[in-house]
Amino acid sequence: MSTRTRSPWCCRRRTAIKLFTTLSLLLLLPTTTKVCRSCSDGERHALLRRIQPLIGPEFSSNGRLDWDEAVDCCRWEGVTCSVAGRRREAAGGRRVVSLSLPGVGIAGAVDAAVLAPFTALEKLDLSGNQITSFSAANRSDMVVGAVLNNLTALTELHLAGNEITTTGWISNLTSLQVIDMSSNKLHELNGMIDFSINMWLRLQFTQHLVYLDMGSNFLTGEIGQNLLSNLTQVEEVHLGDNNLTGTFDFSSLANNSELHSIVLSNNYKLEIETELVRWTPLFQLEYLNLSNSIVNKRCNGIIPTFLSAQVSLSGIDLSICSLQGRIPSWMLLYNVSLGFLLLRGNSMDFLDTGNLGANVTSSMEVLDLSNNMISMPMPYNLGSLFPYLKYLDMSSNMLHGRVPSLAEAVSSLQVLDLSFNRLDGEISLEFIGNASILTSLLLSHNDLTGPMPPFHWIPRQLIHLSVENNQLSGGLPPLLMNCTNLENLNVRNNRLSGVIPVGLLNFEKLGALLLGGNQFHGVIPWDICLNNNLHFIDLSNNRFSGEIPGCLYSVFWSELPMYYEDDPFGNITQRRQTYVEFTTKGESLTYMGMPLELMTGIDLSMNRLSGTIPSPVGFLRQLKSLNLSHNKLVGSIPDTFMYLLKMESMDLSHNHLNGSVPVELANLSFLSFFSVAYNNLSGEIPFESQLCTLNGTAFEGNENLCGEIVDKICLMNLNHSHDSDDEMHQLLSTDTMDTPLIYWSFVAGSFAIGFWGIIALLIWNTTFRSRLCSFMDGCMSKMGWILAGRMETGIRRNRWTMTEKHAFAWIQAPQRSLVPVGITNPD
Repeated sequence: MSTRTRSPWCCRRRTAIKLFTTLSLLLLLPTTTKVCRSCSDGERHALLRRIQPLIGPEFSSNGRLDWDEAVDCCRWEGVTCSVAGRRREAAGGRRVVSLSLPGVGIAGAVDAAVLAPFTALEKLDLSGNQITSFSAANRSDMVVGAVLNNLTALTELHLAGNEITTTGWISNLTSLQVIDMSSNKLHELNGMIDFSINMWLRLQFTQHLVYLDMGSNFLTGEIGQNLLSNLTQVEEVHLGDNNLTGTFDFSSLANNSELHSIVLSNNYKLEIETELVRWTPLFQLEYLNLSNSIVNKRCNGIIPTFLSAQVSLSGIDLSICSLQGRIPSWMLLYNVSLGFLLLRGNSMDFLDTGNLGANVTSSMEVLDLSNNMISMPMPYNLGSLFPYLKYLDMSSNMLHGRVPSLAEAVSSLQVLDLSFNRLDGEISLEFIGNASILTSLLLSHNDLTGPMPPFHWIPRQLIHLSVENNQLSGGLPPLLMNCTNLENLNVRNNRLSGVIPVGLLNFEKLGALLLGGNQFHGVIPWDICLNNNLHFIDLSNNRFSGEIPGCLYSVFWSELPMYYEDDPFGNITQRRQTYVEFTTKGESLTYMGMPLELMTGIDLSMNRLSGTIPSPVGFLRQLKSLNLSHNKLVGSIPDTFMYLLKMESMDLSHNHLNGSVPVELANLSFLSFFSVAYNNLSGEIPFESQLCTLNGTAFEGNENLCGEIVDKICLMNLNHSHDSDDEMHQLLSTDTMDTPLIYWSFVAGSFAIGFWGIIALLIWNTTFRSRLCSFMDGCMSKMGWILAGRMETGIRRNRWTMTEKHAFAWIQAPQRSLVPVGITNPD
């Protein structure tokens, strides 16, 4: 049986065909897959050619939004497509259902036509940009709305944090459920919400609206009674931080059964009434914020009574709402889910805890009753009533009596502020038990006595300790050494004594050390130089002695991470800020917020410090206030003070400093308060730059100072002026070349002009000649009479002189001769 043999060429041809077919399939397969799984061509083109050019170059060039054409557009950042399916693939690709481009530098007016191709879009997020409006060819809201009319599937619109001023175009987005346009520049809500009576019917298209946020805009006008009642499905409403006015009856929301959060805060002229009619709400709120508005003005400012039936509340903010009267017990305890209650800045006068049972407790974590008029002793069982309390602020009231024990709440307590009250007596040793997580203990401005806390616990997390303006005595507690996280220590104006414990001042985070107005003594510890974060040092009005540490130049170099937002609870208590009172520029100033971070100061005044001012102090380039007055310092003002270029206040008065006022101080351009009064300084005060803006009181008490500022001429300047005159006279007298010629020329010229001038008058002016002759005759006549009179007087004097001589000779003659000499005939 013969066998057929295949030629080598045939084998090679078939192999080539197979290879070609395989390669073709491999090349075609990715293309086919890409087309089937990518978004539609129209949306892809709109993303690349219309939307990407709107993105800021800093975002599109750094790779974050560098959309690659070779990559499936459904995989681009910010683009989300629908789930893949055969029908969608057959229709030309998957559809874009979400476009999220927050904070990508889109600015100005955006052409609404760029969004027209995205008919399946369900969520659009352009928040955090700088969009001013959505425009069309003729920039009409009606035309813009028509362009957006195809976005029938859009349910979420996020445009917060832009600069949009109008919303007339929004009326065509009839499927919206979530609208967030907070923090824009809206003055009215045309097309969706218009605060005029005749426009509320236009809200019908938003009956299915779930979330509405128009906060932080410039909305004005009144809230119509039917404005929110038509939003029957709405769950959250935020119209806070606007300029809304008028009266809003809260009962108009009674039928909004889905409502669980409403914010109308910071509309300062908006009056909210809840008691005008009897009503029963169908909703159960979770969050209510009416702060900085006027609540129940017509009903004596009582707390809204409908809140007693709200069992799902987690937070209430009625701060600064002009509320009055008692704080009812049901508000504190009966709502088991209430997490925080803020009633700050009202006129509430009593906290009703008398009707509470012995075993009743609250789950509340944040309670702020500060800045009210609560006049009562603090409840003795406050700790057992609020065992989960993290934040308690009852400052600036009229609480009196002893401080109760809070030991039962210490497992969670982080912030306790009872300052600015009338609490007295000693603090119990069981005051806060073993408060291991306490971060802020503020008991200032009361009348507390005895030793200061902490007592027997180790508060390693303590950040702020303020007990100033009390009558606490004793020394600083030894356990204070364990507070290594301490940032603010304020014990001013008490009766504390002793020395500063070694190691207290080198806490790594300590930013404010305020020990003034006590009786501390000893030397200032050198470990103060080990702290690089100190921005406030107040050791004034104590009994410290010795020299000022010369190592202070190492302080104040790093930027202070001051914990000025005393708020461990997010934005619930964000308005609460740590503050520091510091005496500078001759007055007590309060620093908080950013000024607290930027301010630096040292106050060592009213002590017994001696020695010289260390020169290294001049290298504290960040220092803005320095007070060394009322000490016993000697020596001169260091020349290194010329480097204190940020200095604003410097007080060196009432010491024993000598020498002169350095002229370099004139270069301290920020210096607005300066005093070296009552020292032993001498010399001339420089009248230059910043120093010439001061008055004489800054230099009084220095008898040897002189200058224009103190209105006293310097003797050295007067002598220098005389020496200058002598030098000029000598210079003129030794000028042998010009002086004789100039002198004799002047004499000859004067004589010639005078002589020939008189001769010319005598010749040509007969009147002058006759008057001159008459004048000369009169003068000669008077001179003759004068001479004649004098001659007659001389003759008379001669006669009297001869008579006196004869009489004198007669007196001196011998007694036996009775006839005077010179008289021949006695008869």
